[in-house]
Amino acid sequence: MSNYIPHQPHPWVRRLYALCLYVLLPIVPLYLLWRGRKQPEYRQHWAERFSCYRQPRIAPQKRRIWLHAVSLGETRATAPLVHAFFAQNTDAHIILTHTTPTGRASGQELFAPYLQDGRMTQVYAPYDLNPLLNRFFKTFAPTDVWIMETEVWPNLMAQCVQRNIPASLINGRMSEKTLKQTLQWQKLMGSAYAGFTHVCAQTETDAQRYREIGVVDAQLTVTGNLKFDMQIPPEQVAAGERIKNLLTDTRVIMLASSREGEEQLWLDAIAEFERTDPQMAQSQQRIQWWIVPRHPQRFDEVMTLLKNTGKNVVRKSELNTQPTAQQISALAQADMVLGDTMGEMFTYYAIADIVLMGGTWLPYGGQNFIEPMSLGKVVWVGASIYNFEQIGVDAIDNGVLWQAQSLVEALAQTEQTEQHNNSMHTRIRTYINERYGAVKKLREKLET
Repeated sequence: MSNYIPHQPHPWVRRLYALCLYVLLPIVPLYLLWRGRKQPEYRQHWAERFSCYRQPRIAPQKRRIWLHAVSLGETRATAPLVHAFFAQNTDAHIILTHTTPTGRASGQELFAPYLQDGRMTQVYAPYDLNPLLNRFFKTFAPTDVWIMETEVWPNLMAQCVQRNIPASLINGRMSEKTLKQTLQWQKLMGSAYAGFTHVCAQTETDAQRYREIGVVDAQLTVTGNLKFDMQIPPEQVAAGERIKNLLTDTRVIMLASSREGEEQLWLDAIAEFERTDPQMAQSQQRIQWWIVPRHPQRFDEVMTLLKNTGKNVVRKSELNTQPTAQQISALAQADMVLGDTMGEMFTYYAIADIVLMGGTWLPYGGQNFIEPMSLGKVVWVGASIYNFEQIGVDAIDNGVLWQAQSLVEALAQTEQTEQHNNSMHTRIRTYINERYGAVKKLREKLET
């Protein structure tokens, strides 16, 4: 049992913060409409964002967890914890909330059985205004609040303290950039963190940064990273291996979870690689370039970029509709493949020989390189890995993750990692497996 008593210092700062939110509130519909230009899902379920529901939602279960996972990555990371929780708690309900449509879609796919049998409810999180939060708490009556990774909101934490509801930050991470930003708003954000009963950090580095913003040791525990406890979907891996077997004498280099601007850098790097690499023309094993954009609303935009290269391009969604003979023919002719399907990342990783991790080549902080590493894949990252900073540095130091300053540099060095053998695959997988166990540590902490 934690001996820490959550509290809320500096209430006047939070009042100023709330006033600013009220001033900005009329702009929210315009923002959602603007986001809806490229991603129509932003135009849906507006009422939920303002805590308006058509019917009462309080679940009969004794324990009701509000689990907030803002977007895709956080939602997928919750999966091992959610499965383990329901395996041991038969009289419990989870209210799963998100901020983005991609997070919501991921949750619908990952937790379909729980949503169907009533053990889980899924809605958008309300904006951080007290009237909206009051309505949310009245509608769902959560007994616990679990917040994934970084999504800390001052009014939400104040509500938890006032209602005597234990709140926990799980899989918590804090980059150097976030630390600096938080320290600039120390009174506001320090008060928010003071409202947590538990702050469960991924690494000791994250824990030390939490201490710098005022989190005390009575709140703080290093529990590891949930992403190491991921459940690899065997059906996706099998589907990827089937496609890989159709690619005779072909090496697949994949840019995975690419973000805006990185696709053009990747195309420029490919052009430079093909122009300057002296071994490529002599190699009997051809290279096929695969790319999987992070956000589905950008699939068509990226397809246009690929077509402008003059190369033969095929979409993964088209391959999915073809019989095997046509797939073989299409893949044999394709120079590039656009991964334009959702919920198949492990299929893509099973196809790849080398993964260039998106979000690391421009200052986005990086996407989840742990997933391809769990399959023993060679993964290259760029300079921007602050979302996975300590894990990334440790993996690089252990020789199971490779870093380059640019995509041009990464492609120029792929020949070095092409010499890896089965022992390298095993070493990468062993590194991941040795860091398993975050779910067990989290459950021990959250049950106290």
